[in-house]
Amino acid sequence: MPGLKRLGLMILVLFGPGSLIYFLAKNVENKFVDLPYLGTHQFEYDSNGAVKDSTLYSIPNFNLTTVEGKSITRNTFKDKFIVVTTIQNSCPDNCGMYFLHFDEIFYSKLSKNTDSYDDVVILTILTDHDGNPVDSISDKLMEEVQQIKGYDPNLWMITKGDPKPLFDFNYANKHFYELPSTPDNNEVGTKAFINSMVLIDKKGHVRGFTGARSYSDVSNYFDILKVLKKVDFDEKRGVR
Repeated sequence: MPGLKRLGLMILVLFGPGSLIYFLAKNVENKFVDLPYLGTHQFEYDSNGAVKDSTLYSIPNFNLTTVEGKSITRNTFKDKFIVVTTIQNSCPDNCGMYFLHFDEIFYSKLSKNTDSYDDVVILTILTDHDGNPVDSISDKLMEEVQQIKGYDPNLWMITKGDPKPLFDFNYANKHFYELPSTPDNNEVGTKAFINSMVLIDKKGHVRGFTGARSYSDVSNYFDILKVLKKVDFDEKRGVR
């Protein structure tokens, strides 16, 4: 079973490095590389057995609660790109998301450019190292999060609840939620998904993922987000 890093690399190999995709999206009108839609498509067939229509996979509804006590569902994020990660009470020392890379490469860019990224929200779910929900955030972790420069709980929501609805999409004929971690690839815990960052578009479709531990993975994830924003901008202008 390939580890998460190799899964992420497969996407990059198939669809090009994130920086290259972004360059094409930004500079070549109507000729940029589209990101894939992940998950199982539902097909509709005609009387001859031919496919006449299909429906893209969308994440199901979910119910989470922020550490501040706010209840959130899928409807909370209408017209938003959702960045999905997990976090463990052992962070920043031993967690699926490498805290320093996430802050420096990803969160800091969003918090410093809120005008450009006002349609992006980070949804982080508190789990243990087996991917199970955890009821409360530790004082130490909450202090670490609050010490991040520019921390905004409306931009980065730390939540409690079941992570499965957001990670249980089909990938390579397997459930992403069930894939085991690969310690040889520097992944922690027993489940690959706790070492990942998943990107969901404004319509609820899963559009990509990377690992959440290496500098290159987090950087590539940011490039994937920029591609989606470019696509969204062009659609609003009627270019696509």
